[in-house]
Amino acid sequence: MRNVEGRKPKVESRKPKVESRKPKVESRNIETSNRRHSGRGLQMWGGRLSLMMVCLTLPAVCSSVAADEGDEGNDGNGVAAGAIEMKATEFGVRFTPRMASAISKEMVKQMKDRYELDDEQVEDIRGIVGRQFMKVATENAETGRNMIEMMLETVIENGGDFPKEAAQEIGKTAVKLMPALRGFFTESAAEIGKELTIKQRLKFTGDMAAATAGLAVFEKRMKRWEEGKVGDNANPFWDPADDDPSKAEPEPEDPNEHPDHRRARKNVERWIQWQIDIDKQWDAYVDRFIEYYDLMEPQQTAARGVLQDCKGRVERIKTPQLRAALIENRIARRLSWKLGAEVNQGPWMFKLEADYEKMRKPLLDLQKELKRRLEDIPNSGQRAMAREEVRKKLAEKGMTKLPA
Repeated sequence: MRNVEGRKPKVESRKPKVESRKPKVESRNIETSNRRHSGRGLQMWGGRLSLMMVCLTLPAVCSSVAADEGDEGNDGNGVAAGAIEMKATEFGVRFTPRMASAISKEMVKQMKDRYELDDEQVEDIRGIVGRQFMKVATENAETGRNMIEMMLETVIENGGDFPKEAAQEIGKTAVKLMPALRGFFTESAAEIGKELTIKQRLKFTGDMAAATAGLAVFEKRMKRWEEGKVGDNANPFWDPADDDPSKAEPEPEDPNEHPDHRRARKNVERWIQWQIDIDKQWDAYVDRFIEYYDLMEPQQTAARGVLQDCKGRVERIKTPQLRAALIENRIARRLSWKLGAEVNQGPWMFKLEADYEKMRKPLLDLQKELKRRLEDIPNSGQRAMAREEVRKKLAEKGMTKLPA
């Protein structure tokens, strides 16, 4: 954690305000047209990519349209009088200033703690983010609408899968949105940077570099989709082909595999890696551990040594046999939910879960060992300082006593 004592007053390093600056978004008085690669940094900015896509694509959904009555029982287009014409609705949900204000408020809440912003900075940055959200949503409303319509149609029609043809169309549309997304990050970062001290700006710049890298991965993925390179289990925000180009094409269908089994298997394969490859999260955990305790250089080296030792050992646990057994167990579980209560709410399901937990236990035990060994590294002073930082932050939320 950061030691904030002795920090220079923020006003000494902040740039003077420019009178010609754009007016702030006064979030408490906003009028609406119809009335409302650094852990946390990457999560806050790179992880906001899906939120950005929502902002771009909100003007899309809702309302119903009925056909007009025509002569002789139809409207001249083959639609019977009183029938509902199957065409897109004319109105949809809009992205409003109030939405932009609410989203920016939540984002800046996280930024306040991470960058140690004062109240004036919070208000200024909240206005910047709100304006940038409105700008990107307004200027890309039609393309964004098309994007979300295609995504909803595809997800609903295919149970969460993205077949090649549909993914290609989504890729084409997403590529059109990329200049707007890049502009959002670039312009927001430039404006926000002007409100920060030198110390704050250094950390913010690192976070934005990680976010920009995430955006580049997304753009590369969408260009691949546009070319028709879409494998199994791909979705717009995570695609196995990002790490393994061989997975950019779907596997051939096995005529001997039952369709229900194939669907269950594909569903399990889409998420099972997060249950098996838990070590993929360990680097980020160690980074947060080092920051939390403000470890010195020799301590950081020791922490990374523990990490490397555990990562080497985990590969001996994650055998192909274990992976196959875990997948088979989860396929059986998914298919069992479609059977009666005597199966999916009885001893059979209990046994499946018990077997699954037993198979994963060596992985989880090693993860606990990693975290226990790391806790031996900080000294008593670092522990006390880290705990005090947490106590202060929780006190701001109304908690007067920390758990033992």
